[in-house]
Amino acid sequence: MFDPSLFQENISLKEYNTYRVGGLARYFYIARDADALTRAVRHAQENNSAYFILGGGTNILIPDEGFSGVVIKAEHQRIDVQDDEIYADAGIPMGALVAKASSLSLSGLEWAAGLPGTLGGAIFGNAGSHGGETKNIISEVEVFDPMHTIVRRLSARECDFRYRHSAFKERGGVIIGATLRLRKGDAAEITTLMKENMQKRIAHQPLAQRSAGCVFKNIELATSREGEVLARSHADFMTFHDASFLPAGLLIDKAGLKGSRVGGAMISDVHGNFIVNDAHATADDIISLIATTKKGVQEKFGVQLQEEVRIIQNKK
Repeated sequence: MFDPSLFQENISLKEYNTYRVGGLARYFYIARDADALTRAVRHAQENNSAYFILGGGTNILIPDEGFSGVVIKAEHQRIDVQDDEIYADAGIPMGALVAKASSLSLSGLEWAAGLPGTLGGAIFGNAGSHGGETKNIISEVEVFDPMHTIVRRLSARECDFRYRHSAFKERGGVIIGATLRLRKGDAAEITTLMKENMQKRIAHQPLAQRSAGCVFKNIELATSREGEVLARSHADFMTFHDASFLPAGLLIDKAGLKGSRVGGAMISDVHGNFIVNDAHATADDIISLIATTKKGVQEKFGVQLQEEVRIIQNKK
């Protein structure tokens, strides 16, 4: 049985995700250090309960029916600095991590200025922006292996980082923290670049509205024949012929889908790859609009969009 002194019951998850949607967590636990995180996972396993680790609540969509297992919120936020390396717990907000690196004149995180969420989430999805990716700064990741109940340290290669992907999406494992390999830089240059990247976010993303970040992955031209054909021959996309990706937001825009609505959910008129909770949206509204968007882009351009946002599933 779950210990009521440790695990809260029937907790609304609306305040724990940036969409502000979703139902109740059957059990809810806040882990304030690494030991508490692994203990909670073991406890869930011992009770044969499904669980998921919640970070900053970005890039996820909680269903309206909530989650029938255990939601473990990672709030451990230790930071240790050794020369040009930082060890940081998975629960630390990316904003705090970026600020720490900047204060020490450590370069390598400028691309992440303004990035929401936590380090654990960034590692899980290999978050990236402005030409940078999480994988580029990872030395090793400390992971709890729930199957064998041991802690492992994985190199960046072992994490199988790819575009918006890591091994943790398929093989599981609970991210405890990571060692980041940065480099000494010029404080003024670091600050300037961070400000520029932040200004780009403000100008091109609907930061004042409730969203989970980009909903869809960009189209990798090396793996998408349809995307490659568009970039080579379609007037709206030919500027991306020599690029690695075709922006999903541009496809959505050119398909005429900006401003489309389902219930309280709307495709942002600022950036096509953002679905915002504009007026008391439900998770079902957002899921329906995701499906509508995929269908519209498929019918217009023959390209199949793939979700970047993680839709939390209850096990049947």
